[in-house]
Amino acid sequence: MKKQFKFFLFLLAVAFLFPTSAHAYLDPGTGSYVIQVLAAVFFGGFFVIKTWWTQIKNFLSNLKGKKTSEKPDTK
Repeated sequence: MKKQFKFFLFLLAVAFLFPTSAHAYLDPGTGSYVIQVLAAVFFGGFFVIKTWWTQIKNFLSNLKGKKTSEKPDTK
């Protein structure tokens, strides 16, 4: 069973690595879709960094050896 699975993976890899000629058409909407995906990845990453900024800042300051408080004293 394991040999059959390895053989199947080998055939699948050969099919993807050495394809015959492809007759494909990319319409103009494909480019805008790729741009939308790249923008979503960029802004999603920006949102994650913005959301976790305090944790990132504390982690980096702990690497330097400084202690930072999460809430400043308002006395």
